[in-house]
Amino acid sequence: MFEKKDSYTPAEAKQAYDQLDQLVAKKTLTPRQAGAHRRHIANRVRVALKPSYTVQAAKRAKMEITKLTEAGTITMKSVAAYRAHITKRTQAA
Repeated sequence: MFEKKDSYTPAEAKQAYDQLDQLVAKKTLTPRQAGAHRRHIANRVRVALKPSYTVQAAKRAKMEITKLTEAGTITMKSVAAYRAHITKRTQAA
């Protein structure tokens, strides 16, 4: 059926979400069960953060965070924390 993991990379989370969608479509899982699995995944996505960012790297990182948000793989609270981390550690030009 669906195997839970302790942590997920953003790519693994997207694949797991797609798998959940397929299981719901096949009626193997109910939408409610899939929602519980999605919450489990969203709470365990890990994003690699660096100690410092150049201006270009910060832009790329923020765009990646936006993509993850649109895909639904990270929560809005996490988005705010990641953006603050990146902004705080961006080196001035």
